[in-house]
This record gives sequence, C-alpha cells and structure tokens, in this order.
Amino acid sequence: MITFPEAQAALAALDVGGRGARSEAIGVGDALGRILAQDVAIDRDQPGFDRSTMDGFAVVPDGDRTRFVVRGELTAGQVYEGQLGPGDALRIMTGAPAPSGTTVVPIERTDWQDGAGEVTLEHAPVPGSNIAWRGEDARRGDVLVARGTRLAPAHLSVAAMAGATELEVQTPPSVCVVTTGDEVGAAGAAGIRDSNGPLLDGLLVTLGARVRRRHARDQEGELEDVLRAAADGSDVVVTTGGVSMGSRDLVPQTLAALGFETVFHKVQVQPGKPVLVARRGDGALFVGLPGNPVSVLATAHLFLFPAMAQLLAGWQPRFIELPMAQDFEHGGRRHLFLPARVDAGGLAPMRWNGSGDLIAAAAADGLVELPVGARFGAGDRARFLPYLGHALAERALLPPREERAQP
Repeated sequence: MITFPEAQAALAALDVGGRGARSEAIGVGDALGRILAQDVAIDRDQPGFDRSTMDGFAVVPDGDRTRFVVRGELTAGQVYEGQLGPGDALRIMTGAPAPSGTTVVPIERTDWQDGAGEVTLEHAPVPGSNIAWRGEDARRGDVLVARGTRLAPAHLSVAAMAGATELEVQTPPSVCVVTTGDEVGAAGAAGIRDSNGPLLDGLLVTLGARVRRRHARDQEGELEDVLRAAADGSDVVVTTGGVSMGSRDLVPQTLAALGFETVFHKVQVQPGKPVLVARRGDGALFVGLPGNPVSVLATAHLFLFPAMAQLLAGWQPRFIELPMAQDFEHGGRRHLFLPARVDAGGLAPMRWNGSGDLIAAAAADGLVELPVGARFGAGDRARFLPYLGHALAERALLPPREERAQP
C-alpha cells in the first residue's frame, strides 16, 4: 500500500498519449465552464491611455493657481486635439483620455456652474491625481488567464477585455461512470439508492466532460461485459464499488481482460483506501473508487481529477490553507481527509459516522487534510480542499443528531 504523496506522484506521471492535446476554438460567450487550453494574453496596454477616473476637470497645474480657464469638454470615447497650457482646464468625464500634462480634479471640489468660462478649485491641484495611467493594470502581452483555468464569468470578461473573441479550450473528455453492486438500486430492505451516480455525473459535467452511465451487478461475466462496453470510446472509465477485499469485489481482476495495467491499488488514506488507478496502452484511464458515498466524494477529488489532469490542460482541485477553528488531533494510522465546514472561526471538522455518512459530508464545504499524527491548535493553518462546483456556505443541512447508545 502506497502513501498519499506517492499516489499523487504516480498520477502526475500518467501518460494519456495524444488525448491530452485535443482542443477546439469556441466563442467567448460559449466558453463558460470549459477548460482553457491556451493562455489568454492581452493585445494592448490596459488602460490603453491615461484615463480619467472621475467626472470633473482636467487642468494643467500652474503653481498655486486655483482659477482656470475652461477650454472645452471631453467625454468618454473622445480625444482632445487641441493644446492646453498652464492655467487651462477641460471639463472631463469618467473614462475619457486625460490630455498630456493634466491632472484631474473632481467636480465636487470646484465651484463649477454650467456654461461658465472659468472654474475655481477648492485647492491647488495635485499633479497625477485621479488618473488611471496607461498600462498600470496590464501591459501588452501579459497573460491574464492561464491554460488549465476552468472558465468562470470573470475569466470570460477579462478575456474579452484582452481582445479575445474566441478561446482555445480542451475538447471535453469522454467519461463512462459504472456503478457496481447487486444492492445498488435493488428493491427491498437491503437495497441501496444510487447516490454515487448522480454525484459523479454532477462533478464531471462541472468539468465539461461528456458523461455516460452504466450499472453492473456483481457477476463476473456481466461486470466484464459492462466495463468492456464502457471502455469503448471512453477516455476514462470510473467505477464505484467492487475494488476492496470482498468475495464479490471483482473489478481488479477484470482489468487485465480489458487491456488495462494497474498503476496502483490501495492508498494509505481515509476514506478511500481501496482506490485503484489503471492505464491502457493507448492512454485511456481506469479509476476504481470505493463504494461508500463519502469515499466516492473524497477519492474523486483526491485521485480521479488529478488522474484526468492531462485531459484538462493541467486543471485539478487546489488546496488552500485556512486556520482551524478548534484544537484537533489525528490519532489514526491513515492520512485523513475529513469533511469540514468553513465558519467564521475557520475550519470546523464535521462530526460524522464514517465513510457512509453522506449527509454529514454534504453539509460540509470540502475536505480538511489531517496527516497521521497531526496536532492542530485553534488558529493553526491546515490544508483544505473545497468541493468542486460548490460555493462556500452553499451546503446541505445537517439534521439534529441525538447521541444513540450502541445495541
């Protein structure tokens, strides 16, 4: 069994062949949620000229002078073609190019009356005031949106500002999700509702993937047939369940028949120890996730998405560091990723009932990383991995839980 850092190194070294180089050009307005395949660089300085940031007067300072002759008016989109000298002023609007040598005084700092030929300032003007200087935000050629970015509305806006009308984005990977188990979807008291399928569908669609879904019962012939069909035309096959040590956990032994070679099987983490990653010679990937729903949620973020990174121009979930809201000590023997909320005091690990407790996990904001032997005091910073597609505080509800005596 390998460690979590060893597993991450193995995922970073995965070779998906030419599958990672596929991209397409689409309009900026159609690119929301897609993965950028090529850096977006700005095509001119921003601002492109010295721009007034206030409605007021562009004046040419002249010592302590406070009274200026108004030579005209300049609105956004216009360029002043005349010459201004000391003591001259222009009525100027926000966004208009400030003429060379001027400084801008807000109108509320003057005695201006419409139509007057002169204006008096409250104080002598300060050179360089209320002007956004050419290139102070960005210089021509600066990269504003990097390859591997999952495009949000602000990215599209800045790309348009950079002069882009089309963006080169990754061709969506084709993923087949296969849930396994006789119990999943079965009727009767022992049946289990399928929560893993919708979870993975939602996560993968958030990445722009083309997703198919199938189900296989725990029967060797059926499982192989379903996985073979799933692998046909897919960049990635993702399974849930069937990778542990039970007599009906048949996924690992089926891989060879499908042409996949195991990269690793079992990682020293909790939840999700049985996770399995395999690769086929043509670059197709197979990721077997455990069946418990919190394990699926955690291992999708920790292993599935990093495995797919080359198909996504390098995108993968990013840890951030936040303070712990309380003291916490991890006395377990595996690298723990515990569902946690982000509250006013910092990260608050959830009280949960193990890797089957999806209700507690859905009431969290992401996963806090707790290495073996870790001890945190309140205020100590810990690594936190937000859930994909989930804004902080947009979480499910955790119903009241009573302490229940064990039978």
